[in-house]
Amino acid sequence: MSDSVPGVMNSLLSKLICSFCVILTVTPVLAGQTMNFSGSPQDTRWALSGNVFECRFEQLVPGYGRAVFFHQAGEDVAFQLETERNLMDYSKADISIAPPNWQPAQRSERLGTARVSDAEPNLKLDSERSNRFLHALLEGRLPTISHHTYYDSSKYIQVQVSATRFPDAYQDYVACSRQLLKYNYGQVARSKVFFNSGEENIDKKDMAILDRIIYYIKNDPRINAVYLDGHSDNRGRRYDNRQMSKQRVEAVERYLLINGISPDIVTTRFHGDRYPVANNNTYAGRAANRRVTVRLEMDEEMPLPDNLVFQLPPDAAVAPTLDVPLSGR
Repeated sequence: MSDSVPGVMNSLLSKLICSFCVILTVTPVLAGQTMNFSGSPQDTRWALSGNVFECRFEQLVPGYGRAVFFHQAGEDVAFQLETERNLMDYSKADISIAPPNWQPAQRSERLGTARVSDAEPNLKLDSERSNRFLHALLEGRLPTISHHTYYDSSKYIQVQVSATRFPDAYQDYVACSRQLLKYNYGQVARSKVFFNSGEENIDKKDMAILDRIIYYIKNDPRINAVYLDGHSDNRGRRYDNRQMSKQRVEAVERYLLINGISPDIVTTRFHGDRYPVANNNTYAGRAANRRVTVRLEMDEEMPLPDNLVFQLPPDAAVAPTLDVPLSGR
């Protein structure tokens, strides 16, 4: 019995040593299967372009694409990854923030996952994680996207945003974001104003909606048409409903004109109860049908005046983004 105990111990020790050897041999192989894409301290460059509708703050990721902080008027900033040729699998990638290169002992901060898409942008983050990316860069930490490739699940891609020269570049981005409008085109281009039964007056809630539209029209010279369409529910005579829809659309038109919108771009139509969008047999349905719709149209080919385009200051820490057109929306 006593002779067998050392033998058992030696056997267990041999197995542990063997397992440790396996770990040592496997780890370098896994590391070798990860392709890393990130700008070096020497070649990291930040670029910025914008207008009153949007700001595009980006870093070229050599060999892979662009890491972009896209800030649209009326919305919060959103991080997006735009690739020249996507290598990641079209599924959920890991999102994290790695420690600075000079503090490798620190742990990475995990931020969950985000889906890789086959459309542009290939990956987009919500505003909370986008702002955490910005905050991390100010601290010198590295926003990181990691995922296996679409052609081999044992091979991995890691894309990191470099923090080199970020604090100065960030100040230029802040200057661009300050001149953004309160709203964007998508937030006002299709709007509805609702009315109580038998009423054509505009209440305070309606005025707030119309004030947003007026604000946008006055700040976007490309808006060349405003279409107003009046509607009613089907309670009562058809002729009376048509007249009610006429009075409602005229009330909206009057509010726009009083507040400085040119009558030359406004077109009004009224339809009575001909075009319901909900069931008139329910209270909620009738309330949805008593409406004036507001539709804006713009001349997308019209160039923006210089005063609406963000001008980089002479001492800017960023370069202008020249090869990616802004949408101006």
